[in-house]
Amino acid sequence: MKCVKDIGERELIRRIWNQIRAELRFTAIPNTFDDAVAFESRYKYIVMTNDGINEKTDKLPGMSWHDFGWRLGVMCVSDLIAKGAIPLGMLISLNIPKSLEIKAVEMIYEGLIDSAKEYCFELWGGDMGEASEVTIDGFMVGYSTKKPIFRKGMKLGDYVLTTGKYGLTGAAFHYLLKGGIAVSENTMHNIIQAAYKPRVKLRMGVLLANTEGITASIDSSDGLAESLYQLAEINGLGILIHNIPIADEALEYANTNNLDVKELALYGGEEYEVVFSVRPEAIDEVLENMKKNNIEVHIIGKVIERKGVFIQKANKTIPIERRGWEHYSKDF
Repeated sequence: MKCVKDIGERELIRRIWNQIRAELRFTAIPNTFDDAVAFESRYKYIVMTNDGINEKTDKLPGMSWHDFGWRLGVMCVSDLIAKGAIPLGMLISLNIPKSLEIKAVEMIYEGLIDSAKEYCFELWGGDMGEASEVTIDGFMVGYSTKKPIFRKGMKLGDYVLTTGKYGLTGAAFHYLLKGGIAVSENTMHNIIQAAYKPRVKLRMGVLLANTEGITASIDSSDGLAESLYQLAEINGLGILIHNIPIADEALEYANTNNLDVKELALYGGEEYEVVFSVRPEAIDEVLENMKKNNIEVHIIGKVIERKGVFIQKANKTIPIERRGWEHYSKDF
């Protein structure tokens, strides 16, 4: 099996470029490989984000290189969706060991290509370098015809909502990294797939941008608890939670492994749901709009004056511990 060092950078770039062009459209200028691209803008707002993954910290046991590439595309798309934007295209910086098999590189890009097909963005090119382990950074450009929704904007009394249900990736990480006890085959498939091949709700970007009454938004990739804390902190307010939507599979796994399923839901991370706030007078319209578009949403709490994030248990208001993904931390 040939490695990167056997063909060199130029040939590897040529192969990757041909791989991308064979499967994806390309509307940027120029229509050939270059170190920069341009496109004519017809959009009111251009929205940009970047993210990266590393073999040592992000490639889970058993994860394929295809899923590794897929995940980078999803990570960037998720950030744009939470702003009410739609992705256009992506530039990629790939740093790899020269001993890496060429097939592995092709599979990384096949994963990126598949995510591009799924979420309707282009791969425009990028840069390549050498590193001791695989590290990929993505810079994604998107657009919105309405003013983007940012983390700041939440108001006292707003409802706090989230898409989807939580706990699947928390269960997956426990199983893969801590040797948990497996449950039924179908349940384990859903749990593992949530970590290996996460998905986002592309339609949510359009809905956020075009639904009146949404005041702030963030994706939940750092964990539900941490995402709520970030929203509360930047707005100088607090959030009181009364409901945590939990996936049935996560509950089954937690019961089998004697785990607190709320721990899996609050601190698992990498679930790429959207957490957002809504003005009280707009809540019915927002819920109806989401239902019409087959987007699962749940009201999980309200914005309060007391700073921090809390959960209502019986007649007590209990602070939720702030934990979640944070680079360079000893624990999370």
